[in-house]
Amino acid sequence: MTSKSSSWKALLKNWEFKVAAFIGIYFLISHVVLETTDVVNEKGLKSHLKVLPEEVIDYYGKQPFSNVDKYAYMQYATNYDYLNLAIINFIHLRKANTKIPNLVIIYDEVLHYYASDKWSELYQVANQYKITLKAAPLIKASYQDDSNWAASFTKFHIFNQVEYDRIVFFDSDSMLVDIPNEIDFDNMESRFNHIDELFKIPQELSFASPQAYWLNNVVEGKSPRPRKNVEIPNKKRYSLRMKKLVNDLSIYQDFNLLPSLIYENHYFDNANHFFANHIMVITPSKNTFQELMRYIHNPWWWSITNRGSLRKPNDYDMEILNKYLNNELQRKRINVGILPHRVYGVLTGEFGEEWHERFVVEPQYLPFINKKSNKGWSPLEFFKKIKVVHFSDSPIPKPWEEENNEEHYNIKKIYCDKGDMEKFHKDYPVYKPRLTDDCDSVSIWNWFREQFYKERSGYWFA
Repeated sequence: MTSKSSSWKALLKNWEFKVAAFIGIYFLISHVVLETTDVVNEKGLKSHLKVLPEEVIDYYGKQPFSNVDKYAYMQYATNYDYLNLAIINFIHLRKANTKIPNLVIIYDEVLHYYASDKWSELYQVANQYKITLKAAPLIKASYQDDSNWAASFTKFHIFNQVEYDRIVFFDSDSMLVDIPNEIDFDNMESRFNHIDELFKIPQELSFASPQAYWLNNVVEGKSPRPRKNVEIPNKKRYSLRMKKLVNDLSIYQDFNLLPSLIYENHYFDNANHFFANHIMVITPSKNTFQELMRYIHNPWWWSITNRGSLRKPNDYDMEILNKYLNNELQRKRINVGILPHRVYGVLTGEFGEEWHERFVVEPQYLPFINKKSNKGWSPLEFFKKIKVVHFSDSPIPKPWEEENNEEHYNIKKIYCDKGDMEKFHKDYPVYKPRLTDDCDSVSIWNWFREQFYKERSGYWFA
């Protein structure tokens, strides 16, 4: 007995034994108890991650509302410009006769102390259109961080608004549009439009947003291409599939009928940036909000138990949300929908790109296309589909920011090669936009800005 005891004591003093014991305990806690393994478990993803095609959302949009009292549109603002933008967007929704009574802007609580005149004007307009301004503390990972995105975590307050059953959120640097069938860029204005149909997607989906199609690692060549060969259906074939799907949904009312990703690593190879979050449909939850706060302000023990979820210095709202969703999907604790990016997730910058097939294809077919391709691109056709557009053209300033035609960022703009060349050289004496024969895209890009100036007329106080 004494011999065994002394052997055990000797073993405890052995550093190799201590290291082995630590590794064993770490593996047990992280892989079994806390289930935070980074090992990809593909089985079951198809049941929890669903594609919401345009035709399906159109179908849901035609169904009657049961009760809208606990539904809300939301935006957030951390400065006066964005508060003003959010108010303009909600004025648009009111004029579009949205059925949703609650229009809520979460704003940084210090704004009503800085500039009383601005605040007073904005508050009065918000009150006139029955827009709720709700103060909340700024959320930052570090108060030493003064980057453009440092305060973007503040949008996560929307997850904590549990007095509502469902929220449709969009960034305030977006614009709602309804494009006429007859296109005349010189004399055309958008009609007023809402996106109430997003409240009607299946209740089983507690989160939905578009795919960040512009960040796909497979298309960029950073991840291996799928081995399987998949034929992307032509318009006619795809249309027939959608008709059958809508018919089946009308009969069975089962969200499991919705399409899944064809290639599951399409998600896992892009898990850190798969979902865009400039527009989201969410089910608020205090647990979700508290969990997101942990992803921003990591508990000390995550360095041991959850290293894959630790926040990196350049992780902001989009990266943090994707880390959270990735873990929830791997644990099969959430059902998520992919909204059609060509309707709700459009970036203005798309019309300045040289290649567009990644925008053209349905989300599930993205890994099977070529990066440098314009197959299927018809700018006017896609322009007419858009309901929400997000002003995103970095480094080109946003339309409400000051521009200078002599700055280097002008090389990121586009100019019709059939346009006025004398004006081209006069307007851009140093850094010149890229000349393109895609003149419709040039007109669309310029129209978005002109439409914004019309939208803000009479309501711009910032």
